[in-house]
Amino acid sequence: MGNITAFSCFIFLTFAVFTTARPKSGPDQKCKSGPVDLVFLIDSSRSVRPHEFETMRKFMIDILNTLDIGLDTTRVGVVQYSSKVRSEFFLKTHSKLESMVKAINEIVPLAQGTMTGLAIRYLMNEAFTPGQGDRPKVPNVAVIVTDGRPQDRVAEVAAEAREKGIEIYAVGVARADMTSLRAMASPPFEDHVFLVERFDLIHQFGLQFQDKLCGIDLCLESDHGCEHICESSPGSYTCDCLPGYRLNTDGKTCSAIDLCAEGKHDCQQICTSSPGSFTCDCNQGYHLNNDKKTCSPVDLCTEGKHDCGQVCVYMGPGIFTCDCNEGFRLNEDEKSCSPIDLCAEGKHGCEQVCVYSGPGIFTCDCNEGYRLNGDKKTCSPIDLCAEGKHGCEQVCIYSGPGSFTCDCNEGYRLNGDKKTCSPIDLCAEGKHGCEQVCIYSGPGSFTCDCNEGYRLNGDKKTCSPIDLCAEGKHDCEQVCVNMGPGIFTCDCNKGYRLNEDEKSCSAIDLCAEGKHDCEQLCISAPGVFTCDCNKGFKLNKDKRTCTNMDMCNTVKHGCEYQCVNTPGSFYCVCPEGQLLQEDGKTCGTCKSANIDLVLLIDGSKSVRPQNFELVKKFVNQVVDSLDVSAHGTRVGLVQYSSRVRTEFPLNMYHTAADIKNAVMKVDYMEKGTMTGLALKHMLENSFSEAEGARPASRNIPRVGLVFTDGRSQDDISEYAKKAKEAGITMYAVGVGKAVEDELREIASDPVDKHFYYTTDFTAINTIAENLKLNICPAESQGEVEVKDPCACENMVEFQQGTINTLDLLTEKLAAMASRLEQLENQLLSRK
Repeated sequence: MGNITAFSCFIFLTFAVFTTARPKSGPDQKCKSGPVDLVFLIDSSRSVRPHEFETMRKFMIDILNTLDIGLDTTRVGVVQYSSKVRSEFFLKTHSKLESMVKAINEIVPLAQGTMTGLAIRYLMNEAFTPGQGDRPKVPNVAVIVTDGRPQDRVAEVAAEAREKGIEIYAVGVARADMTSLRAMASPPFEDHVFLVERFDLIHQFGLQFQDKLCGIDLCLESDHGCEHICESSPGSYTCDCLPGYRLNTDGKTCSAIDLCAEGKHDCQQICTSSPGSFTCDCNQGYHLNNDKKTCSPVDLCTEGKHDCGQVCVYMGPGIFTCDCNEGFRLNEDEKSCSPIDLCAEGKHGCEQVCVYSGPGIFTCDCNEGYRLNGDKKTCSPIDLCAEGKHGCEQVCIYSGPGSFTCDCNEGYRLNGDKKTCSPIDLCAEGKHGCEQVCIYSGPGSFTCDCNEGYRLNGDKKTCSPIDLCAEGKHDCEQVCVNMGPGIFTCDCNKGYRLNEDEKSCSAIDLCAEGKHDCEQLCISAPGVFTCDCNKGFKLNKDKRTCTNMDMCNTVKHGCEYQCVNTPGSFYCVCPEGQLLQEDGKTCGTCKSANIDLVLLIDGSKSVRPQNFELVKKFVNQVVDSLDVSAHGTRVGLVQYSSRVRTEFPLNMYHTAADIKNAVMKVDYMEKGTMTGLALKHMLENSFSEAEGARPASRNIPRVGLVFTDGRSQDDISEYAKKAKEAGITMYAVGVGKAVEDELREIASDPVDKHFYYTTDFTAINTIAENLKLNICPAESQGEVEVKDPCACENMVEFQQGTINTLDLLTEKLAAMASRLEQLENQLLSRK
């Protein structure tokens, strides 16, 4: 974007022109600083009054009158912004002063928000582009005029614009924020940031540049201290460096740019640095490819650069080892090879005979009387039994190559001829080992058996008596008693008795049989019992009798004023003139603390996620100060940004814990700030009976609390007024960039009691502590209905509570009577 400093003479001269009385500018009075591309970025937000915009319009025209306008000299563009951005004309649009002035006089203000960051991005991406007339190597200059604090981020986008070569002058008027101006402007700030009290004084900042008119070259006339290059600007200078070097933080000395150390190279292995440049190299065992960047491994085997006798093996870049062909082994020199005689070395695996047949090669053979097996290594003797050349009646046993003997199958014995066999009867010969019974089952075979009531053991010879109880082969319900081999009788556990079927058992119920001495309740277990007491009584140390409990003295009843005992229970009462609250324990006179409260919280992008979590904690602090219940205080929550969303209505949650859990789960919307739209939503929806607001006839106070951190992007006046006219008590809480005038317009009278502001999100917990939504004093003014404890509806409420308590007692007595009747019937059935 060209030599920005060349424009300094032009802009300083232009600003200085406005401060002195002079005749109308003529051609000889134009600033001759050279070609410049200049864009005005003017704030047309709602806060800029019409007469102030006219002053800004005249300000631009006066500057144009000092410039040498032309497509080859100074090009000018104008962009206005509020909540959106609009280009009035681009750099390429006009080549003559007259047409520019006419276009400026026809500008219609946008009159909305203040999105300065959005405007700077438009300036960078649209206004200063070749398609819209931006010239290469021509300075880009932006003059930003604003009267307020930006509603979006400017620091990052302004820095990006400056990095692209745009020199930014920030002119603030009246309510403008100096911090925002410095965030936008180019350094040094004393030359680029200006703040005046009102629009009719906008030309005064030109006085600051009268001593900086284009004449002095400080690079030539001062000891500038630049190590490499000095570049002059009006009243100042900047240092620069030779190619391959960058300017140090002292603004004068230079350091060589080490592209290797900064990782700004594309060498595959080794980078060798020089100022602003580099060369590539490779590790040992690699060579540099023709692209002078990448590396390839060196294969000495493939290139024939080795001295192996037979085989070269690649082991990695620049590394190899030698090996030999099959049948040869590597000699001690690790290069030459010798033939291997596997037979002589005994490395053949032949079972009997190894026959050498070449380097590393052999064949196997067998001794006489043996034949070679299919594996070509082992030998097998010639087996006459297997070949059927023996004459044995039953079994032929191989006893060596060409040799055998005869034998018999199990259960038979060999006859005297050493070839035939006879069967063996072991039972008849008494050679069986059976404890009780031997059964012949074939030649040389038998099985053992047992007498009745016994079974054969695992050794298949001895016998054991059968215990049907131990084996579970009985039908006794509880206890089986073994009476002998295969015989049993049934019995019962302690506390039970055997029934007539002599198998099943019944529990002995001492309570049902009246065999106990409990005063109130008998709790039975088989053959035993324990005593207990009815509700409201406690068991004495004798474990039999009961004593009535004084609940008020034995439990933490929590009654604020007085506890009254009832059999097995209690209830709380209050002193005359006070009412028992809905918790049934505390007393009070103020019933108007029961309110319908709707909180409107700002979820715009400027709040930021970490601060939004603080906002949710602020809401929960407010909830902690309220008496939340279905009939007491109800709470609803609405979040707004560019749109409005009900997080939960008044009738969704009835406890403080449920509300606080729901608040912490709310997701951050992160967009604009439409406070007026949120007030409209609150009035038309949040306080409707459909969303839980109680009927106006009940005189339940309606309270709205608005929390915001910035200026609204829409009008709040109409619905702020309508909300208060509808009887809603409005509180306004502002943080950071919130506009006090807007907060006061939202708040109810007296404003000082309904309006809160802090500069820091971390301080909103203090607001929550000081914020009092209890409007009890209104009772004395007749504005809020106070319930008479003796009024009909309250008498009915007391009566209904009493009836409910009596119903519970009646149900308990009926249950006790039913249990007594059951015990009586059990006693009669046993008799």
